[in-house]
Amino acid sequence: MTNKTGNPRPLFTQPTSADIAARLRTLRKARGWSLSDVEMISKGAIKAVVLGSYERSDRSLSVRRAIELANLYSVPLAHLLCPPETQANLDASRGRIMIDLRKASRLSSVNPANEERIRIFTTFLSWIAAQRSDWNGEVLSLRRSDLAALALLTFTSEGAVMEWLASEKLLLIKPDRS
Repeated sequence: MTNKTGNPRPLFTQPTSADIAARLRTLRKARGWSLSDVEMISKGAIKAVVLGSYERSDRSLSVRRAIELANLYSVPLAHLLCPPETQANLDASRGRIMIDLRKASRLSSVNPANEERIRIFTTFLSWIAAQRSDWNGEVLSLRRSDLAALALLTFTSEGAVMEWLASEKLLLIKPDRS
């Protein structure tokens, strides 16, 4: 397959420098660190002003520095090179996954492949509500660990679970107050 210029069309989209910058900022903020905190934690190896310029995509990131940052954040280097997370995933990383139980109770399967996922999901939600004695029946907060468990139960990734929840319009996004 080729594009209009006759060049082969890539099979996937590469992240932009802005995507990588956004990922760096997301990783730092997910840990609750300021730019100054990173400088202190890295014992001055990563200056706050330099990290800020990486996060704004004002400065090029070398492979060596990317490896240092990946080590600092305890993530694989490949994670830095991924496109930024969707808003739903950002909310999940901040612990704000809110499920609309009213919509979840009305899930129906027109696709047999979805039937098992819906069964697992609704059973899991009932179990969480029982464990937390949360019986309001309208909204349920999922924790990051709940998302990981759902991914494990459905043989998918956390991102895939979040995408499915978003596609089914089950997410209630809580405003960011940070």
